Amino acid sequence: MASSSSEGRVLEVEKETIPLEEEETEVLRLPGSREEVAIDTRWCLVGKLLTGRVSDFNVFQNMMAFLWQPGMGMYVKELNPNLFLIQFHHEIDIQRVIDGSPWTYDRKPFIFTRLKEGDNPRLVEINNLDMWVQIHNLQTGNMTLSVVMALGNYIGTFIESDPNNFVGIWRDYLRVRVRINVDKPIKRRMKISIDNLSWYWANFKYEKIPTFCFICGIIGHSEKFCPRLFLKPLHLHEKPYSLEQKATTQRRQSTFGAQWLRSGAAVRESQGSSTEQGVNLVPRNVENTGELIGKNQGHDMFKDSLPNAGRNHSKGTQGINEEDLTLNVNSNENFFDSTITTMVDSKRRRPDSTLGNFVGPRV
Repeated sequence: MASSSSEGRVLEVEKETIPLEEEETEVLRLPGSREEVAIDTRWCLVGKLLTGRVSDFNVFQNMMAFLWQPGMGMYVKELNPNLFLIQFHHEIDIQRVIDGSPWTYDRKPFIFTRLKEGDNPRLVEINNLDMWVQIHNLQTGNMTLSVVMALGNYIGTFIESDPNNFVGIWRDYLRVRVRINVDKPIKRRMKISIDNLSWYWANFKYEKIPTFCFICGIIGHSEKFCPRLFLKPLHLHEKPYSLEQKATTQRRQSTFGAQWLRSGAAVRESQGSSTEQGVNLVPRNVENTGELIGKNQGHDMFKDSLPNAGRNHSKGTQGINEEDLTLNVNSNENFFDSTITTMVDSKRRRPDSTLGNFVGPRV
């Protein structure tokens, strides 16, 4: 009985010490053509939080679904602790999310990219953020689409120009939608040169921009957590960026004079028509018009409503390699072909305290 048990133990040892040569030599050979993937990648986004991570996936997917409200629904899959695959079921839903960027979750920027056919969602690069940027202080003759496109490609990658940029009589600024690399500093301004004879600064303001650093200009952290803090003493650090790069939220103005006001587009389209068709142009007598409005409202509102055409360009701070970058434009490019020289701009008028305050949505 003892000999049989010892032989069984020897056999067990021999089985355990069998060489693994079969695992090294056996190969599963597949055909060269790839099989079709079952996942439809036409309406998929891959995204992540720029800083931090999601603590509760269920709360995250419910919150994003509430923000986006896709008409045909959406599906969210957590690929990694901070990597998500979001599948929509219609082009309208995914385009609405892309056009509404930037988005935030728990005050953290949520960046994403649209998945292309054949992309591995776990390996795709995610470092871009689409947003609207305001271009301020452009001179009248330089308010053209070519200039807007050139400035958009300088800020990041040009996506589109605001359709309302060239509609109407007067614009305090032009808007351009760009794709920004979050690994690089945001741009504050650019030098505009006119026929190499004179130059001025075009300043940029970012709409709904997330937290960014006043020291390095990179989106995703504040100056308190900037890696450059460790390179030199605190009192030697400069802050070339400020809240000047953040576009302010506009307030909705009171509309007690709406029945007499017309949009700039309507005025331009009706310049050649007669007054018998009900076209009321803005009066040229500025003094009398302001006097009448002042009497009716108890104060000179017309004075506050005129655009500040003679304002100085913002000085800004010394930027990073901005003095070496200049956009040359042709002085012969004219934007205004309108003959109307007097206008009423109610954008800057503050709401009267006796009429109540009106707060409007963000631009």
